[in-house]
Amino acid sequence: MFWNKSRLIANIVEDRCCNCGNCVRFCRHSALMTAEVRGKTCTFVDNPKRCRGCGKCMLICPHRAIEMVERYC
Repeated sequence: MFWNKSRLIANIVEDRCCNCGNCVRFCRHSALMTAEVRGKTCTFVDNPKRCRGCGKCMLICPHRAIEMVERYC
């Protein structure tokens, strides 16, 4: 299936994120990643070019920690 890029991109609000990994597992484009950074688990947009701005990760997030923002490139 071919996906067009949107003018939007996922942005994770760190204060709300519980690092459950639902968004990472649900993203069809492998744009999100969870990793251990300085002893803390963090979820982030690993590859912005892969993010298609579909918003499905935002819908699956139980804490509403993902918002769609204007793509900068």
